[in-house]
Amino acid sequence: MPLFTEHFNIPQNQPIEFVDIPLDGDLFAFICPFLIANNRQTPLYNNIFSQLKAFFVKLNRDFIVPNDAPQGLAFLSQLHEPNEYHLGYSSNNKGRAISNEKSEQIFGALRNNRFARQGAQLTNEAHNILLLVKGIGQDIMSDSISNICRNIFAQFTLDQCVIHNINTTPTQFHYYDDGTGQWTNMNFDLPHYNGKPIILIPKALLSGSRSYPSGYNNFVAGNYISPAILSGQKQVNNQGRFVRTLANGTRIAIIKAVRKEFGKTKEDLVDFVVEYQGSLDSFVDYAKTHYPALDLSAI
Repeated sequence: MPLFTEHFNIPQNQPIEFVDIPLDGDLFAFICPFLIANNRQTPLYNNIFSQLKAFFVKLNRDFIVPNDAPQGLAFLSQLHEPNEYHLGYSSNNKGRAISNEKSEQIFGALRNNRFARQGAQLTNEAHNILLLVKGIGQDIMSDSISNICRNIFAQFTLDQCVIHNINTTPTQFHYYDDGTGQWTNMNFDLPHYNGKPIILIPKALLSGSRSYPSGYNNFVAGNYISPAILSGQKQVNNQGRFVRTLANGTRIAIIKAVRKEFGKTKEDLVDFVVEYQGSLDSFVDYAKTHYPALDLSAI
């Protein structure tokens, strides 16, 4: 199974900025909105963040809040299978990719989320949707980003082809135009393999399989609930279940026990956002160092 660099004769010792995808299959990895949000100091990633936000602002404002399912589903129906990226689940498991059913799933998930249906700005950002909205996981979010920001990734791909002297062919694709608020068709100059177009992704945006809700649960348990228990601010029955005293007299929280007792399912994590003001922003900062991009050195 040739990699992109092998097929297009890029020397192994030549540095590359993109993910070296397999051309006859899919790399089990996902475009991660947390990595996008945490790399906004780079213009490319800031453009992706802004275009994603514009898309979700329109989706929530125009369709989710007024509960306009017919128009909302029509808007989401443009999220097609992004096979040109060679990412996500294997090609023999494309039932997980976006389809009409997935459009209904996205609309229903946002409509059932109390923050989204109330028009809260929180759900205008892709990383918050991935974290807080039940029914939208890494695969759906990654495929959505692939479609919405296809113009940005296509331009990145063309730039890489110019650097590495790779031939391209005009190929028509759609993307979300945040200037007009509409889906737009456009010809992009892209490399092809066996007659099929390829779009590349920057290395810094790719993650493996992760559970951000689990991470946020652990973060809140360790940084908010546990200190409140230790200080007596949060009253609990049988404090010994949650606090251990060391030989030197220091009292420490048993984080796993705190998480088990007070952790929440994905659809209820909004309760933590409301109760522990600032915890969501702090978790996004925490993710910068604790959830880095996928290590591709062993792939």
